[in-house]
Amino acid sequence: MLIIKSQNKADVDEAQRRYWWAKTPQERLAAAARLIAQVRQLYAANPANPALTNGERVLKSTTPIPRRGR
Repeated sequence: MLIIKSQNKADVDEAQRRYWWAKTPQERLAAAARLIAQVRQLYAANPANPALTNGERVLKSTTPIPRRGR
């Protein structure tokens, strides 16, 4: 995991971009697959969402979980 600290957002964005494109295509593909799996787990964790069939995409939550007020 990459942790970048800076007060300048442009510096952080550039460092993240360099880090991502320094990876091999196989590493980027594996990271994308992990991200998709995490999204599916989060979607399935909300019981109000309908179940996904094989090949169906998660675009957004059907019924988002309300967040706490600040």
